[in-house]
Amino acid sequence: MSDTSGTDPSAPDWIENEKVREILQEHLDETDYAIYRELNTHGRISDTELGERVGLSRTAARRRRKKLIEEGIIDILAVMVLQRAELAYADVRLRFDTTATNEEVTEFIDEIIQEELIYEIDEYMGDHDLLVRTWHATLSDIKEYVRTKFQGNGLVAEYEIAPVTKTYKAWHKPLTNGTASPEE
Repeated sequence: MSDTSGTDPSAPDWIENEKVREILQEHLDETDYAIYRELNTHGRISDTELGERVGLSRTAARRRRKKLIEEGIIDILAVMVLQRAELAYADVRLRFDTTATNEEVTEFIDEIIQEELIYEIDEYMGDHDLLVRTWHATLSDIKEYVRTKFQGNGLVAEYEIAPVTKTYKAWHKPLTNGTASPEE
């Protein structure tokens, strides 16, 4: 993916876990991974500071960051820590009716992608077809919202709501008492 010519050989080993290094080596080099980690922790960091932290010049850091974004490998976005905002959130696992066509499933997913109260949709193999992550003011509101979206849909054979009671780690950051840990 990227060359390592800008990597400072005296810089610390950014991917300490050997298994993570094996998985990522086909897609990212250590400098790209270091850029990802810095942006994940400090999303508004300047290119100058990013370069200092990963051993590159400001220009090289900007060039690599832009390339990672253009390739779709990283995306800079804001996230709402639902737990800290004292909002309710839940995972909804659902299974499609066995007679559902690919076109119907695709149309259904396209529709729920537009829902503001749904923040993640993942396709699964196994007992369930989709994991839909949703939030609302209260768990009761989640239950009502999910019921209106999925119950009696015809396409959805069954669904199960699993309320989240506490998040310990999200976006590679440990969370304690609803706030990001001091390691940031």
